[in-house]
Amino acid sequence: MKTRAVLLSIVLGGVTVSIPATIPALAASKAGTNMSAATNPSDYSDRDRMKSSADEKKQLEQALKTGEEKDYYRRELEKMGWQITAVNYDKPDYLEYEIVKGPSTYEVQLDFDKNSHKATKVDVAWNAWKADATEKALKGDKVSYPKRTTANASRYSDRDMMKSTKNEKNKLEQTLKTGEEKDFYRRELEKMGWHITSVNYDKPEYVEWEVVKGRSTYEVQIDLDKNSHKASKVDVTSNPWKADATKQALKQNESHAKR
Repeated sequence: MKTRAVLLSIVLGGVTVSIPATIPALAASKAGTNMSAATNPSDYSDRDRMKSSADEKKQLEQALKTGEEKDYYRRELEKMGWQITAVNYDKPDYLEYEIVKGPSTYEVQLDFDKNSHKATKVDVAWNAWKADATEKALKGDKVSYPKRTTANASRYSDRDMMKSTKNEKNKLEQTLKTGEEKDFYRRELEKMGWHITSVNYDKPEYVEWEVVKGRSTYEVQIDLDKNSHKASKVDVTSNPWKADATKQALKQNESHAKR
């Protein structure tokens, strides 16, 4: 979780002492104060990570060709060094895996013909909504092949979540219109109840924020004109690579929702 340094004054025996302390980026966001850009932003930036992992994703899509039966795909993934960390769905007509190798994770979505039992469609998604076992594997913990399908799979399936959050994403994109200066977007997000949990980039020509509301998170990418300082392009992505502060905010919101 990203933090910022401050000084706290404490009175001890009639003497005022100043000590350094840190305030989490999430608290800073809620308070409306300025936040500095994240350390190692390329680790969390959707725009950066999608570029750097494009070849890996393409290799997976080419290797997992259609026309094969279910067992083939598990064998191929394991042969390529991928660990299957979650089986979200395992139906006669649809199979969905979450896979991990090192710092990389994807969701493999396989549609099958009910009669031939062979795959008619193979999609590889960025895996924005990760099962707990996937998160553990990404941290380096050892995770065994799942003994059963994921509980509440619709909360982790990219295919399901993309459908259920489509209206929310569209609303964000429509509200964050181009042609405005940076501060407008921050005000609009806060007005809509979104908290900025991470500032991945804050440059004259480009701003990138991670935002959270409830169980939802997105990455807001804003290209700015250097002369007018107004946005020429605004993108909203599903935020597969979350900063620590974003993960913590989502966990806190999840805990509050269960109470």
